[in-house]
Amino acid sequence: MGGEGGWPSRPVRLLVGFAPGGAVDIVARLIAPALSARLGQPVVVENRAGAGANIAAEAVANAPPDGHVLLLATPGPLTINPAIYERLPFDAERGFAPVARLGKVMDVLAVPADRPWRSVAEVLEAARAKPGGLVLSSSGVGSGSHLGIILLEHLAKVSVLHVPYRGGGPMMGDFLSGKLDATIGTGPVLVPLGQAGRIRLLGVASEQRSRLLPDLPSIAETVPGYEMDNWFGLAAPAGTPPGVVARLHAAAAAALAEPALAARFSEQATEPALLGPAEFGAFLAAERARWTPLLQAAGVKVD
Repeated sequence: MGGEGGWPSRPVRLLVGFAPGGAVDIVARLIAPALSARLGQPVVVENRAGAGANIAAEAVANAPPDGHVLLLATPGPLTINPAIYERLPFDAERGFAPVARLGKVMDVLAVPADRPWRSVAEVLEAARAKPGGLVLSSSGVGSGSHLGIILLEHLAKVSVLHVPYRGGGPMMGDFLSGKLDATIGTGPVLVPLGQAGRIRLLGVASEQRSRLLPDLPSIAETVPGYEMDNWFGLAAPAGTPPGVVARLHAAAAAALAEPALAARFSEQATEPALLGPAEFGAFLAAERARWTPLLQAAGVKVD
């Protein structure tokens, strides 16, 4: 069953730029059935992993702008990759029609359980005592965890040794074994390990404390201005009819208003954070303006 104007007339494909099982894939598979129920057609998640989510973004940018192919948008292809890749096979600013920002995934600063530090301030003191000697790991160059490290160095005026891995899985093995000093990573991975006592959570990487972990300080309480939210949303190819964009946004807003979906998000250390098409577009522009100079100053590049 389609909607007004015959849209959608067939299943809607939701492309995800990461492998199955990760935080982004999980939230995509949570939102897809809720959208399906409101659009009258299946919303099918397709994983197109690789190149910092550029592969999925390119496929969506080049798809017919009829509302049947969407991107589960994340910071990489729309705000970060333009500054760190020499060339992109799509136009991050003009190649997409923003539909909705859907939510934010909590990031946290954590240390292995065998490290002595019990606060953000103590980690920063250790970094200042040994410039370039504290080992902070990330899930890859240009990843959210890498951005969190860059922002921490910039605002706290410290220098650390960044060790990037090819994904969060390989990193966590070394992190849990105590080979690394600290990391800034996603809540869905780190929070359960912290609650189990296998690592120590020191700060949430958003400007304010999360309602999901109200007793965990924000990094900004120690480092004013620190804000590193891993967001996700929906984007369509540029030129998608405004009426289709509006219906997609309305479906997303209705889905996020469901208590059951909000509860499932909470299980993934994720909070709904809805923005409409215009607001989402302005947010993307502001994020590009915020991160581009920082990434350029840090000399971050991906071959």
